[in-house]
Amino acid sequence: MGFAKTKHPKIALPKDHTLLRQTYEKTEAIDKVHVIKLSTFADDYGGWFKETLRLTPKGYVQALYDLGVKFKFVQTNMSFLAPKTKRFWHIHPNQSEIWTTNGTILLGLIDFRPKSKTYLKKMKVVLSQDKAIYIPNGVAHGFLNPNSKSVTLTYFTDYYFVADENTQECRISPKKLSYKFVKPETL
Repeated sequence: MGFAKTKHPKIALPKDHTLLRQTYEKTEAIDKVHVIKLSTFADDYGGWFKETLRLTPKGYVQALYDLGVKFKFVQTNMSFLAPKTKRFWHIHPNQSEIWTTNGTILLGLIDFRPKSKTYLKKMKVVLSQDKAIYIPNGVAHGFLNPNSKSVTLTYFTDYYFVADENTQECRISPKKLSYKFVKPETL
């Protein structure tokens, strides 16, 4: 998704304004990253219900199992994202994750798996409440909440969190690795 300058005969903006046309080209995906459409149902009061994950009888996440990925989570975590929060970059050597939100975040991914066919490929995902994303180990990820409201990120991991030298949470300096491609394009 992006924006392209455009003109239209039925629209006349002031001379110092630019008309932008929303573009919807599909970004080439990073190998083994899967964006999953979730079943979300609106209610009569302006709220919604979401079926986050369904498991197979053997405990695999059904939507991924259908894609050939055998993912069993061992822990569910939640992160509160204040308005305009950004977190960049982190990567897990062994841990894979599934993320979903109650709002919208802009997620950036970079493939750092040297044997991957998409090694060093970057990908931007607008992760909204009706989607989940599977992020395999070795794919760096970071995000920002561009909204004026808080968002909650819920994620499922296949490794337990530990706060010691065995942690799966490895950081990459944003001073060395730009995250500009993740930001909203018109801001």
